[in-house]
Amino acid sequence: MKRSKILGLLALAAMMLMPATGCNAQTQAQLPKEAQTIVQKHFAGKQILLVKQEMEWVRRHYDVVFSDGTKIEFDSKGQWVEIDCMHTGVPAALVPHPIMAFVKKTYPDAVVTKIERDRRGYDVDLSNGLDLEFNSKFQLIDVDN
Repeated sequence: MKRSKILGLLALAAMMLMPATGCNAQTQAQLPKEAQTIVQKHFAGKQILLVKQEMEWVRRHYDVVFSDGTKIEFDSKGQWVEIDCMHTGVPAALVPHPIMAFVKKTYPDAVVTKIERDRRGYDVDLSNGLDLEFNSKFQLIDVDN
């Protein structure tokens, strides 16, 4: 075989082994309904810079980026997976009540600047520099600074 053909086959094989990812720009109207509701209700008045859909293997998710730096990631059903409001704080209504109650009681001067969730629980960043980790039953399991 010619060297160029071998290199082409190697490149094709490498591409097949890489995660299947795709990204395309969307509009807010193309987000799942639940995601649209969250954006309209809790982020009204913020300018949206980018809405994009990404595919990783069979998992689809959506990212919304606002002009103030706020970022939200939604799953394919429109439920938030991560909310990063580095300058303003995550809207309290989007933080699960037991977590918000704990933060208000324990760190009354802090605000939640970022929250992530997965099937194991929640990771919460506070404005005072602390990182709190809660399990799926909202029990505090770790604190980092």
